Amino acid sequence: MTRRSIAAAAAVIAAIGIAGAASADSSNSAKPYKATLAAVNPAATTAGLAAVAGKAQLVDGKKNNKVNLHVRNLAASTTYLWHVHEGSCAATGAPVAGWTYRTQAGANGTLTSDASGNANTKGTSATFNADPAKSYSVNVHVSMATNGLAAGTIIACGDLKATKAGGKGHAKKP
Repeated sequence: MTRRSIAAAAAVIAAIGIAGAASADSSNSAKPYKATLAAVNPAATTAGLAAVAGKAQLVDGKKNNKVNLHVRNLAASTTYLWHVHEGSCAATGAPVAGWTYRTQAGANGTLTSDASGNANTKGTSATFNADPAKSYSVNVHVSMATNGLAAGTIIACGDLKATKAGGKGHAKKP
């Protein structure tokens, strides 16, 4: 074989290796999930928050997981608890361990509304890895006894649904 043939063969092998690595790496790309939060009744109505609503987005990255939460129609200047749960809103499981929230009380994230009743916050995790066989949700709880509700009562919840990468918002079909 000539040097030119050897160099060409090496270039082809290198190109195949790079293409293979790129396609293998694409399976490890971040997976976005979105949720629309709605009032959980009768608790939300009892708490005086019948119109509470919001949105959450979770990005399941390789080691850089993020969750953002935006809630409106809360009581003004009030602190609430929130977190990511295993399970759906209809069948809530335990909170998912390993999340660090912007502000927290114990393992719970805290969310404090402004004077207009709106709140935004976020959390991160280096260990979260979504299991496609499980469902996940985000919920908001009252942090203290409110109008007869016990502290920790869920007032808003949203099921996290996988979306297409690129943020087009189309849920994947089961």
